[in-house]
Amino acid sequence: MPPSLEVTMELPEGTDQAARVSAGSLTPCQRQTERGFRVATDFRVAQMLKHPTPCEFHSIAEYYHALLLEGDPNVSRYVPQPFLLTIGKRQRRYTPDCYVVRDGQVDVVELRPRAEFDERRRQALEAFFRTHRMRFVVLENEVVLSRRCEALNWQKIVQTLVLHRDLVTWSIEQELVDDVLHRGTVQLGDYVRQADRESSRPQEIALLRLLHQGKVSADLAEDPLGYDTELTVCG
Repeated sequence: MPPSLEVTMELPEGTDQAARVSAGSLTPCQRQTERGFRVATDFRVAQMLKHPTPCEFHSIAEYYHALLLEGDPNVSRYVPQPFLLTIGKRQRRYTPDCYVVRDGQVDVVELRPRAEFDERRRQALEAFFRTHRMRFVVLENEVVLSRRCEALNWQKIVQTLVLHRDLVTWSIEQELVDDVLHRGTVQLGDYVRQADRESSRPQEIALLRLLHQGKVSADLAEDPLGYDTELTVCG
């Protein structure tokens, strides 16, 4: 195992200790959830697209957050439960919720109700990850949960693409981009036949891949994905 990586940050005045954060490794790798924690949390496992193996989530907010990352074309990858850290003199163990790479910037994300997080620990973690060219970010569960419709739309898209990941559609994708660009705005139902969905499956998968790649866009925030969902080519 690589040597421990440490940074020390002085605590507020009136204390005589330093909060230290250390990690055996800062190569992000999903930590397997212990059985007791699986029982104690709203645990779920899902196969996604931007992480190669099944993802483990400890709350619905974590799951929605990952689905929204799937829908962000600027996010190239993420890793749930990425590091095992120890904090402070008592060496308390801590695993952040998610490691996210967005436009080359790495964020280490913690999701909490109302973004409540111990300030001393937050400062120590911010200093630690800043030293390693990452940002430590605490997000409000409520903000993520407020985007439920969008997250569930991406759930449908991701599940469909996972089921059909071996279907080759690259030539269809280019044809569809050219057609949507020519027509301006189209509907999903223009290409996916409601009465015979199986026959138009390649077009459906191609369109969903274009959405996932950010080559075409749709308003998924307010209404469920359906045949009348409008699509446009991204600029």
